[in-house]
Amino acid sequence: MDGREAKRSTVDDSVEVRDVPAAGWYQIRNPIRFGLTYYVFELCKHLPPIVKNPVYRAFGVEIGADSVLAPAVVVDPFFPEQITIGEGSLIGWGTKLLTHEGYTDEWHVGPVEIGDDVTLGHGSSTRPGVTIGDGATVAAHSFVNRDVAPGERVGGVPIEPLSRDE
Repeated sequence: MDGREAKRSTVDDSVEVRDVPAAGWYQIRNPIRFGLTYYVFELCKHLPPIVKNPVYRAFGVEIGADSVLAPAVVVDPFFPEQITIGEGSLIGWGTKLLTHEGYTDEWHVGPVEIGDDVTLGHGSSTRPGVTIGDGATVAAHSFVNRDVAPGERVGGVPIEPLSRDE
């Protein structure tokens, strides 16, 4: 199995594989749109949710009522319209919501869907194509590389189930 096959084997059906080299990123997204989105999102990192949530929504992110994105959360500026956050969820400080992965010869693009009443611990990262179910908890500094079932408690790099004692 060559490296390309191994890489593709980690991608589920919700992730689109685009055969564009990393240096050709401008073929994936208009550079002007990306630049504008990037700089606006950098500013939003430091604003309170009452200000930044409407801005993120204007760029296509779906954010439910009473959801909080803490400071320094990275909302992927390439495909923000592929991010959905349910109602009453907490996205912890410095979490990365990534809808794309760039490799030397291809890009993986997929949605990130976060349910209602989810706690995503600070410093965590999501992989494109993951769904985090309602009421789930993700521990701080975790790498969400697969779907998380509703109510499930996970943590680690990559994530594994956690007991109620952890």
